[in-house]
Amino acid sequence: MIAEKLSITKFQLFFVLIQTQIGIGLLSLPNVVQKSAKGDGWISIILAGVVIQGLLVVYYKLLKKFPNNTLTNITQKILGRSFGKVVNYIIYFNFILTGSIATILMVKIINLNLLPLTPGWIISLLIIIPCIYLTISDLRIIARFFVLVSGLIILLLMITILAFFIPKEIQFILPIGSAGVKNILIGSNSALFSMLGFEMLLFVFPYVIRNTTGVLKTISLANLFVTSFYTFITFLCLITFSPDQLQQLREPVIYLFRGLSYKMIDRIDLIFFSIWIVPMTTSIIAYLFLASKSISEDKKFNKKVVVINGILIFLISLIPHTDEITTILNKYVSYLSYAIVIALPVILLILSFIFKRNERGETT
Repeated sequence: MIAEKLSITKFQLFFVLIQTQIGIGLLSLPNVVQKSAKGDGWISIILAGVVIQGLLVVYYKLLKKFPNNTLTNITQKILGRSFGKVVNYIIYFNFILTGSIATILMVKIINLNLLPLTPGWIISLLIIIPCIYLTISDLRIIARFFVLVSGLIILLLMITILAFFIPKEIQFILPIGSAGVKNILIGSNSALFSMLGFEMLLFVFPYVIRNTTGVLKTISLANLFVTSFYTFITFLCLITFSPDQLQQLREPVIYLFRGLSYKMIDRIDLIFFSIWIVPMTTSIIAYLFLASKSISEDKKFNKKVVVINGILIFLISLIPHTDEITTILNKYVSYLSYAIVIALPVILLILSFIFKRNERGETT
């Protein structure tokens, strides 16, 4: 059983999932979905949310069969110890790459919008150090921090109200469905990659107090919140910028506030971005935690593993990355993520029913 001091509540689980999902991907999401789905990009995000909800149900059914085990242990119980370890190292590799990409993109955006003269390695170091410091704490501390900073999301929603003072053109999204089913589904695939992070459930479920009841409702509400938040921001961008403008703006969410100016407050876009740095950082913390848990046999992972993983992410972020290289890396990491986030849990659930595996890893 999980020690009481390491456990988290369902309330904390809600915010852990939100903070893991909401991150740097939102800034460019309207640009990404508009490339294929055009004005129907907001529909693509809703469909992505539906797919995620289905995956969460799969996760929940799998984890209910192994309520005291993380994905790391479940793979070994179902696939065998040797092959399970191989799979776990693939999962570890994916989380390291995902955390590295998030760090690289965050450094690039900060360099471009806030600190153009600051060397990238300094920004990366300033990001990684607090991430390591928080991750070496127990999960309850991480969860409390995520709950605390979630208030900033409400503040960001309040700031977006100011964007309604910018002229809007509802015709940019009309007629609804004009992009076609195929293009909407392609946009949905792009949105799904930006909304990754819900796989956190596979590693924190055993730590949730009384995880046999009420968890499905909690994770469903978290998914509903994230999907609604992403849909709202994307919809706002779609009716603010023309299709040609969205193609040219790589981070349209930031530019959404650039045209706003008041006598007492100026550069609202910088205020928004400065606040958004926190949700971007929590995503890196989450993936650093996931990478460390994916190769840990015990309930409490070694703090040295966290430090080593943090250093590894920092070193990868120092490698020169052109836009072309980053795009290619994103593409292959997305394929690997889908295999781990979608295919693996489904396969494990099917095998658990076929071989009737229980909590002890024995055939019933």
